[in-house]
Amino acid sequence: GIRDDLVTGVQTCALPIYAIVRACLATFLATRELPAFVRDELHAFLRCGLPAYGVALFTCTTCKKSRLTALCCKGRGFCPRCLGRRMTELAHEWTRFVIPHVRVRQWVLSLPFALRAALAWHHDLALAVHGVAARAITRWYEKKAEALGIELPRTGMLTVIQRSGSDLALNVHFHMLLLDGVFDVHNQFTVIAAPTHDEMLALTTTIAERIVRLCQRRALDDDLPDAERNLCTSLARSAARRGTTAHRYPDHDPDHHRDPWAGLIKARVDGFDLECTTVVRADDRDRLEHLCRYVLRPPLADRRLRMLDGDQVGIELKRPWRDGTTWVTMSTETFLERLCSLVPKDREHTVLYRGVLAGRARRRKHVVPTENGPRPKNITWAALMKHGLGLDVLACPCGGTMKFIATVLDKESLARLLPAHGLRVRALPIAPARAPPQAEFDFGP
Repeated sequence: GIRDDLVTGVQTCALPIYAIVRACLATFLATRELPAFVRDELHAFLRCGLPAYGVALFTCTTCKKSRLTALCCKGRGFCPRCLGRRMTELAHEWTRFVIPHVRVRQWVLSLPFALRAALAWHHDLALAVHGVAARAITRWYEKKAEALGIELPRTGMLTVIQRSGSDLALNVHFHMLLLDGVFDVHNQFTVIAAPTHDEMLALTTTIAERIVRLCQRRALDDDLPDAERNLCTSLARSAARRGTTAHRYPDHDPDHHRDPWAGLIKARVDGFDLECTTVVRADDRDRLEHLCRYVLRPPLADRRLRMLDGDQVGIELKRPWRDGTTWVTMSTETFLERLCSLVPKDREHTVLYRGVLAGRARRRKHVVPTENGPRPKNITWAALMKHGLGLDVLACPCGGTMKFIATVLDKESLARLLPAHGLRVRALPIAPARAPPQAEFDFGP
C-alpha cells in the first residue's frame, strides 16, 4: 500500500470511494453543471449497499431466522460493488457458455491522447474505431489461414471498452479476446502462429492510418449545452492527466530500468499501441476465466485509495510506471472529475461480440460450448458469491438454507424491519456544500 514515510509530515488513512464522494459531492456539483446521467450515477452510488434505501429479505427454512441484504445501484461507471458483480458474472458466463475450447489471445489497442476525450463522448466514433481495428486483425488471421489452404476461415472476438488507466485518468482502450486461430467450413479449428515483429508493425500501421482517415471524415458536433460542455472539459482534463502530482521512491534511478518491451509482442505507431502477448491454452479454463475477469475489472479498488491532508486524494498505481512513479495525488475536485469521466452514457454498449461469437452469427451454435447445458438467462447473487469467493451466503448457522422472501422498498416497512436487525433507518446525509475560500480580507482603514 501507500507508505506514510513517502509523504513527509502527512498521515494517510484508508477510506473507500464512498466516503470521499459523500464528503465532497455537494461542493463539486455546486460549482458546475453536469449531464443528468452523470449526476444520477453519482447519487445512485451513494445509495448503493445501504439498507435504508431497500433490502432483500431472506428467511431460514429451518430456524426461521431472517437476514437482510442491501440492494445495489447497478452503476456502470466506477462502483466497485456493481462492477465487481458484473465482472464475476460475465467471466463465468463467457468461460462456460460463449468461448469455445480453443486457444485464446488477448489483443490490446491503445490510442493517442488526442483521441481519448472524443471517443469517450462520441460512442458511435468509438464503435467505428473498434470496427476498424477488429476488421484489420481478423483479416490478418484469415489471410494467414488462406495461405495454409483453409477455405472460408472465420474467427471470433469479445471486446471490452475500458475507459481509464490505473490512475483513473481517461484512457479509452480496447481489450479484445480473440480465438487464436480460425474455423473452417466444417467448423474445425486451426491455430494460427503469433505475429512476428514486422507483422505487428505493419498491422499497427494499417490500423493507425485507417483510424486517422476515419476521424478526418467524421465531423464532430461541438455545439453542446453547458452541462455537456462541462463534462467534455472534464474528459479533456482527465485524458491529459492534468491536476495530478506523481510520486516515486526517493532511491529510484530513472536511468536504470529494464526494457519495457522485453518479451512483448507489441508495436507502436504515432501514439497507437497494439499488443498481443497474453495467450491462454485451450485446456486452461481457470486461467481463461482469470483473463476474462482482468479485462472486465472495475477501474479502482478501495485498497488503492487514500485520503490525505489538505483535501488531497492519493491513488496507488497497480504497477509502477517506467519513470518509477508508484502513486499519484490530486485534489478531491480532480478526483470527482475523473469519476465523472468513467460514466458511459445510457444505452451505450461497452462489451462487444464479433465474428463467430456474435449473437446472430450462423456458425455460433456450432462453435460455442454445449456440454454445460443451456445458457441461463440470469445468475443469482448467491451463486456468484459461491463461485467467485467460495462463500455460501445462503447457509444458516443452524444448518438450514436461507430462502428469498421479498424485496422491501417502502419506508414504513423499512422503518419497522431495519431496527429489528440493528440497522440504521436513515442513511448518513451528504455533507453540505462548502463556500469557496476567501482570498482577500478587508481589515478596514
